[in-house]
Amino acid sequence: MKKLYIILGALFLSLGGFAQHKESQNILDKLLRDDKMLNIMLDTRVDFQTTFNNNDLDEATFHGQTFKLWLVGEIIPGIRYRVRHRLNKPQTPLREGYSAATDQAWVAFDIGKNWTITAGKQSVQFGTFEYDYNPADIYQPTMAFNDLDAYKTGIDVAYKFIGQTLHLQVVNSDAPQFASDDYKNKALAVNVLWEGSLMDGKIKTRWGYGAFQHTKSKFYQWITPGIQLNLGKFSTELDYYMGNRMMDYSDVTENTDLGERYVRDQSVSLNLKLNLGKWRPFVKGTWNQRFDKEFDNNAYESMGIQAAMEFYPFTNPLVKDLRFHALYAYGNTNFQGEFADKNNKDTHMLLVGTRWLFKAK
Repeated sequence: MKKLYIILGALFLSLGGFAQHKESQNILDKLLRDDKMLNIMLDTRVDFQTTFNNNDLDEATFHGQTFKLWLVGEIIPGIRYRVRHRLNKPQTPLREGYSAATDQAWVAFDIGKNWTITAGKQSVQFGTFEYDYNPADIYQPTMAFNDLDAYKTGIDVAYKFIGQTLHLQVVNSDAPQFASDDYKNKALAVNVLWEGSLMDGKIKTRWGYGAFQHTKSKFYQWITPGIQLNLGKFSTELDYYMGNRMMDYSDVTENTDLGERYVRDQSVSLNLKLNLGKWRPFVKGTWNQRFDKEFDNNAYESMGIQAAMEFYPFTNPLVKDLRFHALYAYGNTNFQGEFADKNNKDTHMLLVGTRWLFKAK
């Protein structure tokens, strides 16, 4: 919170100082006075969460799930930017030159009507619709969504044609789950994504493929197709992830000596949604499997089901994104292979909370 006051205080002081020079045409003055050039938004979600693990109460506490500062705008027609910074995450510096808490810091340039080039720290172009959600709108994600390193520095080239968008992206592949420690300073990833719209938007696609460099000659590959069906107030999304990486999953198996393991992960999610205006219920099912390539067998499989109701009570543009939500989720983890002697895990979670995206300027 202290960091937020410092940031907003500096902005408001700047606004006061430049108010005396309204004739000035420098870019900072325009940013402070023009909403199109600078929008400042605060994004937060707070929940009360109760979790039972194998019928034992695991937690009953309030969670500040997210607290983010957004800076978004268009400098001139065709040149846009976005900075999204998490204020509730440690500000650990990274090799890329950004804090780990900085999800996005990019500038996009439109070239004609069809081409856009985006440079800076950005979302890795995985497919699936679950991956495209703001994390504040995800309650119980798939294993792949939860673990993938989703923001990297690089460049993305997008081509738009007849309602479709094709992305070709090159970003750093220095995440420990992809790059070997000896090669992390020169590892890159290449991603291709098709964002499609068919039958007047009734069917949409987010099909992705990525190759993440591990060593000079070894790449970890990910396939991430997602399809969405829209029929009036009803929509459904089917997503699939499959890929290889290095993971330390000792927190799941409660084996502190496990260390980094070479695994193949798969996740599936099916999301059924209904938009009734202010009321928006949904049901989502998930399935995950982790295959340990060094053990040459499955480590575990998990399945989950969640049902939620979201309520958007306000229509005023200033508070239209404020919502209240309630959710019940059940999950089961079935240990296999080397961990077959472990008892399965059954978890029940009850969650109520609120989320809002507030425009401060």
